[in-house]
Parts: sequence; structure tokens; C-alpha cells
Amino acid sequence: MKTMKLSSFPSVVQTEIFSSMELIDILFLSFCSKKLKNVIESTIKLRLDKIISITYFSSKPNNVRILSSNSNNKEFMKLVPREEGRNRPIVRMNLFGINVDCCMATRNHPFLILCNQQNGEQMLQTIHNYFRGFFGCSIEYHLENGSMDYIARLEYIKYSNICFRNEGAAAELWDEYLTLSPSQEYMRLNAHGSFENEQSLKLAQTKVLDIWIPNSRVGDILKNFKGRQLFISGGIVTDDDVIQFLDSWMSSQTHQSLEYLNINRGRGTDLNPEKIMRNINIKRFDPNQKRPVYRYDRRRRDWGKCDWKIEEFSSPNFIIRDADQHVASLGITTRGIQFVSWKMREEEVMRERIQKNFQKTPIQKADPPRNSIKFSKFSWLIQKEILSNMELVDLLMMVSCSQKLYQKMKLIMRSRFDNILTITYESSPLSYINISSSSSGDESFMSLNLRNDFIGRPLIPMNLLGMDLQVSMPTRNHPLMVLLHLEQEQTLLPSIHNYFLDFFGLSIKYHLNVQLLMRPYSKMKNISSTDISNHIGVAAFHDFLRISPNQDYIKLPKLESNTGLQLESPLLERKWKFARTTVLDIDRTDRLAEDILSNFEGRQLFINKGIISNTAIIQFLNKWRLNEGYQNLEYLSITVCPFTHPLNPKQIMNSIPINRLDSSAQLPVYQFAKKDWARTWRIHKFTSQNYIVRDSDKHVASIIIKENNITFAASNMTEKEFLEKRPVKRLY
Repeated sequence: MKTMKLSSFPSVVQTEIFSSMELIDILFLSFCSKKLKNVIESTIKLRLDKIISITYFSSKPNNVRILSSNSNNKEFMKLVPREEGRNRPIVRMNLFGINVDCCMATRNHPFLILCNQQNGEQMLQTIHNYFRGFFGCSIEYHLENGSMDYIARLEYIKYSNICFRNEGAAAELWDEYLTLSPSQEYMRLNAHGSFENEQSLKLAQTKVLDIWIPNSRVGDILKNFKGRQLFISGGIVTDDDVIQFLDSWMSSQTHQSLEYLNINRGRGTDLNPEKIMRNINIKRFDPNQKRPVYRYDRRRRDWGKCDWKIEEFSSPNFIIRDADQHVASLGITTRGIQFVSWKMREEEVMRERIQKNFQKTPIQKADPPRNSIKFSKFSWLIQKEILSNMELVDLLMMVSCSQKLYQKMKLIMRSRFDNILTITYESSPLSYINISSSSSGDESFMSLNLRNDFIGRPLIPMNLLGMDLQVSMPTRNHPLMVLLHLEQEQTLLPSIHNYFLDFFGLSIKYHLNVQLLMRPYSKMKNISSTDISNHIGVAAFHDFLRISPNQDYIKLPKLESNTGLQLESPLLERKWKFARTTVLDIDRTDRLAEDILSNFEGRQLFINKGIISNTAIIQFLNKWRLNEGYQNLEYLSITVCPFTHPLNPKQIMNSIPINRLDSSAQLPVYQFAKKDWARTWRIHKFTSQNYIVRDSDKHVASIIIKENNITFAASNMTEKEFLEKRPVKRLY
């Protein structure tokens, strides 16, 4: 086949090619030559500007996940210990200007860089410096740590989420980190120890500082802080600290940039609000008028997830700054203080009855109006180029404008839609449902929310996705939020899903991750992957399997025979659909396990706690051995309770011809991917000395039978090949 140099294409075509590539692939190209690196930087500058952030999540020097805001909340690269590459092909490559050992990315794993504890941090610093040179300074670099004793020392970090003990080596790392990355935009700190004097000065330049510092004095941090917002929880604060701060602000000595302060004290003496208010000149807003309300985004940890939530503060009390007569609302209790500087005089505040919103980044001023040109006037290639650089949510809003544009968009964007691998519907404690795609970055591009979730956010009526909806436009911290009325609960999500099916087509995989499988989820057709974590509605589940049969993956919670899923004649057709799932993962079940196994036609079956007889296992193994069933099966694991329903390994093994490998020989290692409780795919390994041989083609399956488990792994090779190669098989 003839090849054509990438450099021979015109610039607009090169840009189109690069825009369709994954970030990791673009990086690989940039390593090929300095010339190609410069070409990529110049041709996809617009795309690079859409990468808002790169995040490093480190727990050890040689255990670092690297994510970007357009990598679908999954790491595209990872630093790992060398032993993690033991059973994977290792490639020696020159990356980031140095030679490194790597494991190439797979469907379930990011690109791995193998390193040691000693050189891990240096490797990360090299990668970070390369990113800064390649992407530029317009991208934000974030650092999160998952260890109380380790902080990666990186320069020019803008956003931090740090947890550590302020003692010994960790404190030294902390000081060095702050020296390398001072004056950050945002820092969330959870730390044990003292934060006074020099350390408070290093924190003082942070724009938004949110810290939990139990048993550490607040006074120094408060006195030195020069940023915009300060949250302190758990520290020791005194009446004198508060009085000194208020006097200093009122006399314009300090805190000129401060917009919001919230201190919640930890253990120790209560504050004395009466004493504090006697020492300052407190005023009160007119009780007959609506008080000003300050709204702000704050990072909160809910259900194990750190996310931005809108909070608000209002108080009848205020103080006035002497120099400019600016007003600050003030709330003081025995537990702490809240303070809002309005940066305007009393009459201005009351006239506007302002509701002020804080966002992570200031809203940019709109450019002056320019002469407009119709999108349809551009050439076909330019239209495609424009659309290829738009966010998915912007595309959806754009195609909602007219049916003509909808049809044109489907035609123009067919190649891009092929790059959208998945759309996922996921229940969330922060919204009714989140909708994300494999091209929508770390966060959801759309969410369905109830009325209470829209506090502080304007609602706009809009014809979207073929429906008249009320929405709140996407911001830096929130996706496009769609208001879900209770009367729409059964219809809105299925209607959105049907729109996607028509617009994107069936080349995309549609995933459903919910706690409860009830209606309206059962009305969603062509779902290819389902993860139910809590409860199944029986009628809804049967309806669901009817319109979304033969799925690639289904994960289910506890099942019992009385759920109506047993193999009774009226339900035979339903059960067959259930059994044809390619990968079926069931948490718990009773004697239903035998029915599932006897009818299973998929590739992998996991039952984490079930009840199954020795006879059923013998029948299964004999059927496979005699080629009477289970031709597609690659991996099986059924675990039982050894105290109430144990298996009899001796009886089973004596009922079938078992072959055994020498214990001194290298055993084949089977690796398979399985979702954990956090819905993250992880690799597991299986080895066994025992195997059986299928009569018809002499193919081999390794087995282990214990009192509490049967594990079966079929190898796509003959016994002769099996014994010669000692294979390493990956079941992804």
C-alpha cells in the first residue's frame, strides 16, 4: 500500500487529522522529531487551548496517575512500579527526551511508564516540564496527593488538593513544594500539625485557600492572608484574632483583596460574639428590605467524591471600611465567623440587593460585536473543521436550532461520531442523572437535576434535543443542567437517549450505571453495558432486557430465586436474553446460580457468592470437555460459602479426567479485567496446575476447585501448544 507523508497534506487537513487523535497519540507523534513537534504545536493550537487542565494524582513517587480535562475522567498516562509490567510486553522508548521502559495503552489500561521509587519523582518532573513546553502556560496544572507522607515537588502548579502530616520528611517536602509553586489559584489542604509563622506566609499568596488544620492556631494565617477567599476548619481561633482582623480591614491596613472569609473553629474555647461586637462598630441592614446574599462555589467531599457545590451566606449585620465606606456583611457565632466584602457602599448594596457569585475563574468580558457571517456560507471543509473543534454539548445545542442543521451535522460529523466510543448515564448523589461521553473530559457534559439543585443558577427556556426544556448553561464547574420536573421523571431521560440514538447512531456504546434499575431506565433501548449497584425492579428488569438484550456487560447486585428471574417456562425467553450477556458479573445469588450457569452463552461469568451443587459443576465441565456447550466461554468464577454450601473438590475432580502440570514448571498466568466497587476496571491473575482437555479440538482449560470456589479459564490453544508455550493469556 502506498504511503503519503503527513507533512505533504495542507495545514487544514493536518489540523483535522490531529483534532481526531487521542491526546496520548498526539504526544507520541511529538516525540518523533522536533520538526513534527513544532508542526503539531502550531496546527492544533486551538485544540490545545481546549485542554483546560492536566492533573497529577500521586500516592508515591512511582505511582502517579496523569489525567487531562478531555480524557473522560480516566488517566491517559500512569507512572507505576516496575513489577506492574512483569506480565505485559515492555517497550524501550525515548520519551520526553529520556529513555524509559513503557507498556502500551490497551482498552482497559492507560499508557504505563515503569519507574523505581528512587527516580519516580524525577520522571514526573521531566514529564511535567515537557507538558509545560508543549501545551504552554494557558493550561492549568493540578496536583492531588493520596498519601499523608508524600507530596510531589512540581513547579507552576495552579490548583492543589493536598493531604499530609506536618512532621518530618513530609513537612520538608511541603516547604519545598510551596517554594516551587507559590501563589496558587486554589488550594485545598487537609493537614495535621502547626501552620504558623513561615508556613502561614507561604500560604498567604494563594487566591482561594480551603484548609482543615485541627489544633493549629489560625491567627498567623488570617493575619498574613492576601488572597480572595479563605476557608478554615478545625483550627484554634480566639476573640482577639477576630477583633484584630476586623480592625485591620476597617482601617484598610490589610485584606484589601479579601472577598469572603469562613472560619469554623475546632476544639477549644468558644468565641464570644458579644465581646467581639462590642469592640467594633456593628450596623444592621434595613429589616424591611431584602438582605444581600453572597453565593460561592466551594469544593465539598460528598459520597467519597470531591466536587464543587454552590453555598450562600446572608447576615443582617455589617461593618464599614473607613477609607472608602465599603460594606462587609458579618456573621459571628460561638463556633466561628463569616465575612463578605461587597466592595461597594451601603446604598449601592441595598439598591442592587446583590446576589454575588464566585467562580473558579473570572468571567471574561465579551468582545465587542463584529460583523456576522452565516455558518452555511463557509466551505464544506471549513464547516467540518469548525464543528470538529466544538465541545459535544455545544454541538447538541447547535443542532437543536433547526432540523436542516440537524441533518447536515449528522452528515458532516459522521467521522467524529465514530471517535465517540461511549455515552454513559450515571446516577449521582449530586444530581438525578449525569451524562458523559468518552470525549467529554473529566466531567459530565449534561445532567438532569431537580429544582433544589438550581440554587444560585439562572434557568433559561430552550428548545433542546427536540424538546422544550429549562436549562442552566454550562460553567467551568458545572455541566449543562436540565431541569427535571417530577411529571417528566418517566419520560425525559428515555427521550434524550432516543435523540442520541438517532443523532449518533449505534456505532456508539451506551452505558447505564445506576443504583436502582427501575423505570424510566427500563425504557432505554440498545444499552450495551449495565452496572446496577443496589436493587433491581423485577418487572423493570424484564422490560429492560427485552429492548436491550445481548449486552456486552451486565453487573448485578444480590439476586434471589423469588425475584422472578428463575427459569420458569413463562420467563424462558427473558432468561435466555439474560444468559446471553457477554460478561455477566453477579454479586450474590442463591440456587439461581445453577440456572444461570446451565444457560450461559457469554464469554465471562462471575458470581461472587452463590449456591451451586457438585453435580451442576460436573455437568458443566463435561459439557465443555465433550464440546456440547460453552464454546464461547473464556473465564468462569463462582464463589460459595464454605460453611453452609461447600463444594466437594475431591468428588468433582474424580468425576472428570484431570491433567496436572509439574509444580516446578512455569504455570500459565491468566489475566482478566473485572470492575471493582468504584466501577474501575482492574486486572486480576489466575494460575493453576490442573487442566482439562476438550475432546474435539484438544483445546485446554485450566481449573481450580476448592471448597469455596470454582475457577475455569479456557485457552485458545491445543494441549501441545499449551505445554510448549506456557502462555500468558489476557482476557480483556
